[in-house]
Amino acid sequence: MGIPAINSQIITPKLHESIIKENQISEGNWKLSADAIIIGSGAGGAVAAAELSRSGWKVILIEEGSYFTPAQFNSDEFLSQARLYRDAGFIVSEEQTISILQGKTVGGSTTVNWQTSLYPPDYVTNEWEKRFGWKNSSREAMDEYVTEVHERLGVHEVPENLINANNDVLRIGGNKLGLHPQVLKNNNRGCIGTGHCGLGCPINAKQSAFLTWIPDALHHGATVISNMRAVKINDGKVKTVFAEFTPDAYEKAPNVHLQSLELTAPVVIVSAGAIEGPALLQRSGIGNKWVGKNLKVHPTSTIFGKFATEINMFKGPPQSIVVKDGHNQDGTGYGYWLEAAPYRPTLASSLIPFYGKTQFDVMKDYTNYNAGIVLVRDGADGEANGSVEWSLGRRKVYFELTPTDGLNMLKGLKTLAEITVAAGATELIFPFTRFSEPVKVNAQTNFDWILKEGFKPGQLSVGSAHPHGSIQSADVESKGAVDLNLELFGHKNIFVMDASIYPTGLSVNPQITTMSMVLRAARALSKQKEDRSKV
Repeated sequence: MGIPAINSQIITPKLHESIIKENQISEGNWKLSADAIIIGSGAGGAVAAAELSRSGWKVILIEEGSYFTPAQFNSDEFLSQARLYRDAGFIVSEEQTISILQGKTVGGSTTVNWQTSLYPPDYVTNEWEKRFGWKNSSREAMDEYVTEVHERLGVHEVPENLINANNDVLRIGGNKLGLHPQVLKNNNRGCIGTGHCGLGCPINAKQSAFLTWIPDALHHGATVISNMRAVKINDGKVKTVFAEFTPDAYEKAPNVHLQSLELTAPVVIVSAGAIEGPALLQRSGIGNKWVGKNLKVHPTSTIFGKFATEINMFKGPPQSIVVKDGHNQDGTGYGYWLEAAPYRPTLASSLIPFYGKTQFDVMKDYTNYNAGIVLVRDGADGEANGSVEWSLGRRKVYFELTPTDGLNMLKGLKTLAEITVAAGATELIFPFTRFSEPVKVNAQTNFDWILKEGFKPGQLSVGSAHPHGSIQSADVESKGAVDLNLELFGHKNIFVMDASIYPTGLSVNPQITTMSMVLRAARALSKQKEDRSKV
């Protein structure tokens, strides 16, 4: 599948010189106006841009990251992480308690995610309705929008011939233990299992936003500008968004390029993600006390298992099997589930809690290791212990596992260890920092000890690829930052449309839910153009 021809209209640094000449721009500051300014091009911003422009809105979408085509995607992990991920793939909390993966490129995290396509179970959406007034958010009620998203992205179950050895560990071990492994759905057209998803799909099989919603928006007249970071939003009847040029990490900026943007519109939609979105609002002096609070991360931890045969965890679709048996502990709606992770060597070595010769010895046998992950729905104790703050000129992230979330993580690690051994692993590498070497295991090994392990900062390695919920939506301002229409309380015509809006832990990989929720909200907003554009 080729790149949509209309993507050539994305304004990248290569087009800056001609833009400056055509528009007689002085001092590198381009002033533009529109009906709506959208900040961010991921699962939220791209969908909003497509929907509003389709309804006749003049839309300008800006993206901090660069625009890449598959010809620029490659297996160089250092280069790819620096170019495609925020903070080169390692957003680290202030107290070193978690490392977060998040995309920073046209298409956002949809360009680098692992394709997993899920919607939360009813006990999650029921909690949204009961505690925060969210109505009609169940899978059944959202079917119109979820189905539309599935069709646009080519969502389907992973075919049997593409389920790789890494994922099959969960299926083989889970079945032996009487659990219920399930085949996952992915979003692609023509996947052949190159395994490059996290570095950008080199054959355009994964239906990322830059292949779907972004071209849709361009086709309907939207202006899309890459390499521009939103610095501040000025509120008023007409909003002003100030943005500054952000060069690519590995490409020299043209000698002549735009320095900044000054964008005006009656409507602004913040789709900058659960990390940068609250930071932007805070430094703009916009929003209530909930902005940046109750950050959820879907905390994750890993067990590596060594097998006698090659696993090659990086080959094939990254995630094709899930084990959900532990997801609803004691009927609370909180717990864990298990997936696989296709860690490439750089990321794998960073997650192995050893040093020196021991780490090198493990990496020599890298192809024989699988990687299973535990994902915990955070917030079992009422709120997640995470936040984002803009302070002293810098964005800061804070996170710590709460007691029940930590216990659910340990329960998940115990189950994952049992599954991995049941599938044939002979050694396990645990994420507990007290270990200095792999642990030899066999069918008789008992893992009850895991439930007594510590999970306080420094005791357990925790990561995330699903930050969400830091600008949560609710029916009243005392419970959230945005209302049920995703409009900021106290700020007319400023909306948040991305994964920041969830009032509790989402429980699943977020792209399908986010696209569906934003599609509904943007479609409703699109019908209000006449009213919203009055100044």
